[in-house]
Amino acid sequence: MRNLFQGQFSIKVDTSACKSIIADYDIKLNDTWYYSDQSFESGKIYGLVSEYGQGGMYLSHLLGGKVDFQNVKIYCNDHLLSQDELNNAAWDLEPYGTSYGNKTVRRSIEKALLHNSCEETFQTIADRFLLTPERYDRKFKWLSGERWRASAAFGYAQNKKVFYAPYNPSNFYYQMCQSGLLKALRELTDHGAVVILPTGSDEFIKHIADEVIFLNRKYDMESLRLFYSQQYNRDWIR
Repeated sequence: MRNLFQGQFSIKVDTSACKSIIADYDIKLNDTWYYSDQSFESGKIYGLVSEYGQGGMYLSHLLGGKVDFQNVKIYCNDHLLSQDELNNAAWDLEPYGTSYGNKTVRRSIEKALLHNSCEETFQTIADRFLLTPERYDRKFKWLSGERWRASAAFGYAQNKKVFYAPYNPSNFYYQMCQSGLLKALRELTDHGAVVILPTGSDEFIKHIADEVIFLNRKYDMESLRLFYSQQYNRDWIR
């Protein structure tokens, strides 16, 4: 497989071949994304801002290789990616929704380091991602506030380069950053990864993201106003 995600890289989402303005509705995500070209650079945190169901989670999972590309084309450094290539380079920061089975933190990270012939040790990674000793041998599914940091550490040990997340409200990220999440995310970007965080508003994410992308659709108010004017002879749409 092509090793496209080493060093600095950029990911480009090209929707020029899409004939509709609306991407496929994904029933598993309960989300619909309105097509738009986007670019993402390694070493950055991105906030994807949208109302619930208007594309934040869809685009996040698309960048994670979890959503069928349909007519969307995704490039890494101008090389056209397959869904499998993107999926293999990506990591879901929220393991609660992933089938982790009985995997434990320490053993999973140590196996990943061994598989990748990495010279780093579990302890250096645990310190870097603020993992607490009493939870080293705990199962991922039993972790609470530390789960995202442990997941980030595991993805880092596997040399993943695109870290994506589910949709969460602004307050979620505020509370998580109070417990050290931003330190973990910066460890990822400092080592060349890109981090994608979909959320409901820029109220908090603008303080931690390097770039904020607004995805909410633009409503056709003139057509709606005309419809009510013609059908009911009333100016209810302001």
